[in-house]
Amino acid sequence: MRIRLLVPVAMLLLAAGAAGAQIPSITLFGGAVMPTGDASNGLNAGFTVGGALDMHVPVMPIGLRAEGSYARFGMQGLGGTGITAHTSDLGFNLNAVVTVLPLPLFHPYITAGPSYSNLKVSASDGTNSGSQSEGHWGYNAGGGIDFGLGPIGMRLDARYKHISVNGSSWTSVPLTLGFRF
Repeated sequence: MRIRLLVPVAMLLLAAGAAGAQIPSITLFGGAVMPTGDASNGLNAGFTVGGALDMHVPVMPIGLRAEGSYARFGMQGLGGTGITAHTSDLGFNLNAVVTVLPLPLFHPYITAGPSYSNLKVSASDGTNSGSQSEGHWGYNAGGGIDFGLGPIGMRLDARYKHISVNGSSWTSVPLTLGFRF
């Protein structure tokens, strides 16, 4: 009788220990980023690259993601002037990630959290160059699908990023593809 009780109790203890362990994963991502709002009036679509560290408990639908990214946008209306210019966004996010539907091969999720961006404008006329940068806080929210591919996973993600800038805002929509290790 005692042996029959020991096996289920031992299995429950092992499962509880495994569930309490946080599993970290690293994602490297890249993709396109579209300026929106006021930013879309002077900027072209650009690119973004970055990395993320995810922490989650295996049986829980919520986790934590820390991200760092770099985005670069070309400026519109400079053709024929001899001036080249671009805007960049070096950003950091700390997000909650909620798995909406834990299916066997893919996991749709929603994510949101605070963002910090160092926005920089750089210009050159071939002889002279200059830049100016400022740091600002905001938020990001979006969602995606995480695919399990054995030891390497893949993530498709779309976000809305809103940064408050001196009574106005800087908004963009990054669309990324990432590989999780």
